[in-house]
Amino acid sequence: MSKVKCSRGIEARVMPSMCDENSLMSIPAILDLFQDVAGIHAGSVGIGALDLEEMGLFWIVSKIRLRIIRRPFVDEMLDAVTWIQPADRATCERDWSISKDGETLAYVRSVWAALRRDNGRPAHMADFYPDSDFTIAPPDNEPFTRMSRKFEGAEPLGDYKIRSVDIDRGGHMNNVNYVRAMLGCFTCAELAEMDIHELDTQFLQQCYEGETIRFVKRSADSALMEIGALNEEGQVCFTAAIK
Repeated sequence: MSKVKCSRGIEARVMPSMCDENSLMSIPAILDLFQDVAGIHAGSVGIGALDLEEMGLFWIVSKIRLRIIRRPFVDEMLDAVTWIQPADRATCERDWSISKDGETLAYVRSVWAALRRDNGRPAHMADFYPDSDFTIAPPDNEPFTRMSRKFEGAEPLGDYKIRSVDIDRGGHMNNVNYVRAMLGCFTCAELAEMDIHELDTQFLQQCYEGETIRFVKRSADSALMEIGALNEEGQVCFTAAIK
């Protein structure tokens, strides 16, 4: 494949609609901005959602780790930058950060795959993924949190019925909406006490409009808690380690 510019940056203002009750940028809004900038860059190098649609493919994200140093305030101006790492056979990594005046406020590491629309199987990255002309930063070598998919006996948090507003172009529940629904299981006071600075998520199965997922939580040695979302068949479709 031809060489492409591996990065893209934009300026972004923290709008009131992106903030919580304390006028701080919410965690789902941070992840939404990541997706927006990623989509802008992907489209500029020929691997956006519409480009993949023409190839009979669609993007899915399998893992996202968000680290927060400081959540931005309403009306702050941010620099948001995303960049891609070299891909392996079936997955690629995209990283992202937001900063202000050179100070990093939040960082995302994510792993993606492209599935074929006709059979749901992963596409070979070499068939469409571009080579990068340079790398802003090397891959984060710290492994993602290993979480067991066994949630028997875990404490129930709440059920969530997937609605039309949760669905993205791939036809399934958008990854940020798992996080949004999960955080909605807690009160504002509980979230303030948790003071989340890291969220390590894994997306294991696709869920669709009309399905109901059940959130449960358990204690963890290396996190405040681990949360699982179970589909109607009792299979774990989403996990999160909250730190």
